[in-house]
Amino acid sequence: MTTQITEDDIDELELRDFDEATGSATGGVAEHLEKAAIFEEWATDADSYTLDDGVTPAYLLVVAAEHLQMANDTTEAFRLARAAREHPSARPFEAHPTLISLHLESDELDAALALADEVRKGGAEELGIYESIAESFELVGELTLAERWFAIALRALDRVGLESPLDRLSLLSGRYRVRREAEKPLDVLDVETEQLRDEQGLDSID
Repeated sequence: MTTQITEDDIDELELRDFDEATGSATGGVAEHLEKAAIFEEWATDADSYTLDDGVTPAYLLVVAAEHLQMANDTTEAFRLARAAREHPSARPFEAHPTLISLHLESDELDAALALADEVRKGGAEELGIYESIAESFELVGELTLAERWFAIALRALDRVGLESPLDRLSLLSGRYRVRREAEKPLDVLDVETEQLRDEQGLDSID
């Protein structure tokens, strides 16, 4: 008899070491490695596990890869992210943000740019893919590329569709953030960002 894996099971595992008092995870490297192993087993052991609607092996492999990345096991993270990309259940470009992040952490900018260009040319179905790519460039200090990808994400809004009313503001805020880091002057979209954040009662971005 197989065990069914649901989105609730995923959430429970992800939050297993979450400390509400501090608002952060407490498990460290060992916890990330254990979670990665469990997610990979759920994705690959069809004799023991069945997946509920909306849960795919590709998604579980991406999550496992992300935990391996957080555990600094880059080699294994690449292996699972590439397996996710090639899996029949993968959505278009689902694994690309993770692969791009791994390449950037490995100082392989050209490889990251090549993958990002695939997304730009092909068009992703999910807004989060664009935003994740922008944030990956931001995290490694590639501010010009980060700003470009927040702009690409904003242009994709009409095509992809909003997941929530705050999607546009999230992207605008990311663009604003990297422009401030790059010490650029305020432009029209930056002013709009400040106005929208004020309307939502959000803190200003330093």
